[in-house]
Amino acid sequence: MHKKGDAELIKQMNTRLILSNIRKHQPITRAAVSRIVGVSRATVSSIVDDLIRKKLISERGYGDSTKEGGRRGIHLVFNPISSYGIGVDVGGTKILIVLTDLDGNVVHKEEHATLFEPESIITMIKDFIKGSPVNEEDISAMGVGIPGILDSENGIVVDAPALRWENLPIRNIMRKSFAFPIFINNDVKCALFGELHYGAGKSCKSLAFIAIGTGVGSAIYANGALLEGAHFSAGEIGYMTDRKDVEEGRFNVVGEFGQFEKRTSGSALNRDGKTAYDWFSEYDEGKEEGITVIDNYLLDLAIGISNVVCVVNPEKIILGGGVSRSLGPHMKKIEGWVKKLTPIPVTIERSQLGSDTGAIGAVAYAFMQVEHYEGE
Repeated sequence: MHKKGDAELIKQMNTRLILSNIRKHQPITRAAVSRIVGVSRATVSSIVDDLIRKKLISERGYGDSTKEGGRRGIHLVFNPISSYGIGVDVGGTKILIVLTDLDGNVVHKEEHATLFEPESIITMIKDFIKGSPVNEEDISAMGVGIPGILDSENGIVVDAPALRWENLPIRNIMRKSFAFPIFINNDVKCALFGELHYGAGKSCKSLAFIAIGTGVGSAIYANGALLEGAHFSAGEIGYMTDRKDVEEGRFNVVGEFGQFEKRTSGSALNRDGKTAYDWFSEYDEGKEEGITVIDNYLLDLAIGISNVVCVVNPEKIILGGGVSRSLGPHMKKIEGWVKKLTPIPVTIERSQLGSDTGAIGAVAYAFMQVEHYEGE
């Protein structure tokens, strides 16, 4: 009774596996794909022909002759410009929109001041598409990263104080205006996917991304899966506390910065009439007060990082966000503290994608989801 459905599911799985291996091992012949994937050459040829028709791959050149002197196989290569994706990184003060090919290469980008009405953001995206070098029918998916707590499965913004959105079904609102599928998630989780697919985390099976900007948040990818949590709040490290917080009556309150966030965010360094940039500059200039402030800051940050290492045991921790761009000269000091604070090994790096991480990550998240998309 389920034979037709089972056969279709197997074909979809084989298609994803074959396309993935062509991307990974290109240029590669059909025979080599068959050996790697472990399916018959007839099945590979049928699926490859379908992928060529869809322009996802193309034939280019010839492989080596067989040992027996047989005919050389035709090389297959992935075609990253067969389709495009849009990534939208919605921040409290600005919105970054990017258009990328299937390899994550940015072909068009715009930045705008944040608009808080969903309809205004939709208009902004429509204008972006009109001004881009591709047609809307060439776009296969859009990902949207939003700061706050999100129910990504149902496309609902549970709480985004920076945007004054609460229980907003943003995905359904947006779907009425676009033909391609749309996926939403927390902005830091999107940034993690950007690094995982196109940046410093490309080879990782377990990864933590810590965003240090106006606030502090993290996203966790463990053993090949994003950790969401029972209430979509996994990675809210800004709420971490220590014994001193309790002794001095400092507790976390919903809607306010958490205690760890108050010590390690960019906002925490905006004091005494100086910005985070000013304090890092004073450190570089050898000024005593700047050295004291930044050394204390780096230790607090290292304590938080070591806690994440102990709980999650990631292969790598990537630091992103505006403050991370000032941490380059201080990475060895952070790593040194973390090694003293936990015996668990970890690699700590800064984001490779910079300020585009969230938007590129939103595209990566959308491309991941669209493989399993069935519409509604």
